[in-house]
Order: sequence, then structure tokens, then C-alpha cells
Amino acid sequence: MAQPESQVNDIEQSIREEVREWSKVVLESSRLDMDGLSICPYAKAAWDANKVLMTFKRTESYCPVYDSIDGYNDDFDINIIIDLDYEESAEEFHRRVESLNYAIAEGAFGDTDLWLMGFHPDDIEEGEPEECMEFEQTNDCSYGMMYLQRLNTLQKAVYKLKNTKYYSFVFQDEEPPHVFSLREKFYKQLIGEVHA
Repeated sequence: MAQPESQVNDIEQSIREEVREWSKVVLESSRLDMDGLSICPYAKAAWDANKVLMTFKRTESYCPVYDSIDGYNDDFDINIIIDLDYEESAEEFHRRVESLNYAIAEGAFGDTDLWLMGFHPDDIEEGEPEECMEFEQTNDCSYGMMYLQRLNTLQKAVYKLKNTKYYSFVFQDEEPPHVFSLREKFYKQLIGEVHA
């Protein structure tokens, strides 16, 4: 049975508030173990400038995600898509996100200057930053998140961070996940350095 509209709105508002608080605590806070840097150095500025859009995927259907990609709103720097009916398996969820990035890069949505990242509730593991472990969820609703941004802007920000100690803290001695090289490949394809 469908929930009444007011109850759905209350849940969505609660999630919006929680995501904002999570960003403050986990992404934006300076960290001693990162030499004073934050996990996401650009998050606070985007929130402060009201450049964060939050939309919702309420069912198994990916149509709201396709709509967000197809009609990307450049009034915002990022669209956080809250996934209320995410895949049970984190691996399956991330495969879906990666397949959407391939579709974007191949022009399936027309605009190839976009990149989608995902967060599945099972992504938090032992060894995650202390802030992630300390953040307390304030509502009973579990959800995944997808972050849709301009690829060009995102990759240029990555290049700026490469000139700092940021990635030595993030990856330590490990290789970056393959999505980093995939994103760079699609960026180079976007700017014409590499052909599809």
C-alpha cells in the first residue's frame, strides 16, 4: 500500500536533513589524519552556495536516474540521487553505476559531460574514516546515494588535488580504484585526447 503524500514528504525531508548533516560531519570536516584536509574539499562550498540538488529514486525503476542524467540541471554543481530501493548487493549496485557511466560516455543520453558515483549502505567497512563510523543515522530509512556531476568540472578538481597531499592520504600506499582511471579515460575521450 502506498504511503500518504505527507508521510512521503516527511521521510524525504528527514533524509535531506540527514544527508546535509552527514556531509558536514563526514565529508566537510577537517581531519587531523589528513593534515587538516577534508574527505571532500569541495562539498562545503557547494552546500553554502545552494548548488546541491537532491532527487529521489523511490522504486526499483531507474527512470528517475535516467531523467536526472537526461535533463541535468546546470543550476547545481551536483545532483544527489537518493536511492530508496537500491540493489541488495553493493557489487550489483556499483556495476549498475559503472554501466550508466559507460552509457553516458557512449552518448546514450546525448550529454557525455557527466559522471555518476555511487554509495551503497554496505560500502562502510571496518577501517573506514572514524567520522563515517561515528555518524549516527537519524531516521529508520536505509538508502543508497548516487552523485551526478559534470565530468569536466570533476576531473579538473581531481587534477588540482593531485598537486596536494590529498591522494596520499586517501589511498595511502594502495592503487586507486579502477573507477578513477575509467573516469580519467572518459574525460580524455570527452576533451578529444582519446577516441572511443
